[in-house]
Amino acid sequence: MSSNSMSPDSKIEWTFAATNAASCDACARAENWAREAGFPEILVMRLVLVIEELFTNTIKHGYHAESNCPVQISLRVCDGRAVLDYRDQAPPFDPVHTKKMRASGRAPTRVGGMGLRLIQTYGTDASHVHQEGWNIVRLAVGADISPV
Repeated sequence: MSSNSMSPDSKIEWTFAATNAASCDACARAENWAREAGFPEILVMRLVLVIEELFTNTIKHGYHAESNCPVQISLRVCDGRAVLDYRDQAPPFDPVHTKKMRASGRAPTRVGGMGLRLIQTYGTDASHVHQEGWNIVRLAVGADISPV
């Protein structure tokens, strides 16, 4: 991180409706936050990709359509990484421990499934709980992992 990075204690929280427009807004806000925090470009892009995948999965598979149902995102800096708390009220689903698709080196034969691979690869120290009607995914995104 650069010398003008955010304090390790700085935390930001947002609540969105589960819409594609809100997903774009969430990604733009997270990108700006990460840049202001002084994170390297690779970490910024990984963070945005993880948020986009989680948000898309919430809309498509959790709520089954765009809606006014809530999606909450909080970000903070810890040990040189971005720590993401992602919350939704969709039916319970654990993207952290769900079996991911294996990379076969061949072209995919079906669309979908790669989002979980990206979330699980770029998100470290990840956890999921379903508590009081909320799916809560917590993970850290750093620049020190190998790409997918």
